[in-house]
Amino acid sequence: MREFNQTIDEKYFNMLWRTLSEREAEISHTIENEPDTDESTLLSNDLVYLRLCMKDLRNKAEKANFSKSAFNLDSGYLDLSEL
Repeated sequence: MREFNQTIDEKYFNMLWRTLSEREAEISHTIENEPDTDESTLLSNDLVYLRLCMKDLRNKAEKANFSKSAFNLDSGYLDLSEL
């Protein structure tokens, strides 16, 4: 398996976390609204994989002592000026 290593700070992590959380919500919504389709079956597999990836990211962020704000999903303004 290939591996990609990148060091990110809390702001980058927050952007990634928001994006993954939004995608998780979209997939869940599709599965809930169309439960008996082939697409939902495939998306269910994607959802499981996505959640495993998010769990791994959460563990790594917590190990790096990221603050709780790194996991903030507030849809308000995100200051990107320091990126």
